[in-house]
Amino acid sequence: MMKRLALVAACLIAGCASAPVVVSLGEPQRQATPKDYVNQLKRWTRHAHLRSDFDEALDVDATLRSPEFRDAYAAKYIELYRIGPENQPHTRGELMADGADTYEFHVETSTHDYALNDLTSAKTVWRLTLVDDDGHEVQPSRVVAGKERRALDEQFYPYVNIFSRGWTVRFPRTRLDGSPLVGSDTKALTLRFAGPQGSVDLVWVLK
Repeated sequence: MMKRLALVAACLIAGCASAPVVVSLGEPQRQATPKDYVNQLKRWTRHAHLRSDFDEALDVDATLRSPEFRDAYAAKYIELYRIGPENQPHTRGELMADGADTYEFHVETSTHDYALNDLTSAKTVWRLTLVDDDGHEVQPSRVVAGKERRALDEQFYPYVNIFSRGWTVRFPRTRLDGSPLVGSDTKALTLRFAGPQGSVDLVWVLK
């Protein structure tokens, strides 16, 4: 009980909603419809804001692309592109499978200094980690800048804006010793950004 209360407090500090949403990384209980997408986006998105010396050091939004979220994304994608019934199962399968063997996030970042808004080059000042509630962490296996199809990102992630840069960030499911990052007793996952300006945590409380 004390552990769960501590996680709720951390979530509040990190900028989650006043009543933290508890989510499951399991498979969806039913197939989503396009109308489910907005609610699923809210469930799986977190926001954090870091200030340093009165400047906006980092503003970040991140959506954890869980199986439940992917299912709703696929439903909206099929509707958006008016994909016919005969091709829907294949399209849904591709969207559900892409990156599903990792913990994948869509991330949007903005900074007061454009040079700091960089997660991929050798000059980046940010260290990204995915951390469980016992402090075990993994580093990204892949970070890709979302320079293409920004109009599509705007449709699916309304927090996209002219000042932000988009990224696909993938983390391995296992730690360096081969053990899984998330087990049956894992209570939270935290996406952490740390650098010279400070650090911010985006927290997903798990069932």
